[in-house]
Amino acid sequence: MKRVLLSLLMIGLLCLIPAVSRAKMAIYDYHAAINSRFYSEADKNFIGDPYDFSGVGQSNSSDRWATLVSDNCFISANHYHPGVGETITFYETNDLSGTSYSYTVTGGQRIGTTDLWIGWFDTAVDTSIERYEVLDMANDGDYTGLELYIYGKPNVVGTNTIDWVDNETNVLGSYHTIWYDYDSIANEARLQSGDSGAPSFAVVNSSLALVGVHSAVCKDLNSSIDTFVPAYLDEVNIVITEQNQLPTTVPEPGMFSYLLVISCYLWVQRRHNSAA
Repeated sequence: MKRVLLSLLMIGLLCLIPAVSRAKMAIYDYHAAINSRFYSEADKNFIGDPYDFSGVGQSNSSDRWATLVSDNCFISANHYHPGVGETITFYETNDLSGTSYSYTVTGGQRIGTTDLWIGWFDTAVDTSIERYEVLDMANDGDYTGLELYIYGKPNVVGTNTIDWVDNETNVLGSYHTIWYDYDSIANEARLQSGDSGAPSFAVVNSSLALVGVHSAVCKDLNSSIDTFVPAYLDEVNIVITEQNQLPTTVPEPGMFSYLLVISCYLWVQRRHNSAA
């Protein structure tokens, strides 16, 4: 029945656009000691402690999200991404008093007609900050039932399970999505306003792998919707390759003159050998 109603209920989507809301991502049976990444009391028992969340950053001015996918590129939501000129801060550990690194967004672009946006810095992020690989499986159906770590506002982490992968066309674009319901299960997460652009991860070989970027929530179905990042892996990699091109170097004047003499010598030698 749920699948039959999807096309109609997409009209009722509450898109996670407004920045005015300061709501915390909904987590069933929430406990700060378990779900808050930066909780600092002695009873901390963070659910994500075995994994590296350092590559999840936020804009200092707008709180919009950035998930690092290469040395200088990050992914966010097209409808709610950090703007060019904004500063993104990444924390090396799960401690706000620890080392952090900040970088200015110098460019970015939308991925096709999707709700994905890939931005970049003009310098490589410090190597202590995690770069996330995108989980690439053979078939879309292989992702159904996959357990996720859901990251959201304000730097809290819950869990959920992918219920289905689908193609959607709505006010945010036309794109592949993953859906996950909100059930009465400890730590299960549901997106709220302000969570757009934050990531959903699967665990692969004891490390986090990117699967989704938060896009919208369907209130009537009590479901959260992410852009399905693996569907756009090729497009993402093209941008990463373009932004990691080594700059064309211009030889110093002395070296340029030396290279010119060598080139002329080789050309004369080729002419001499041809004449012989």
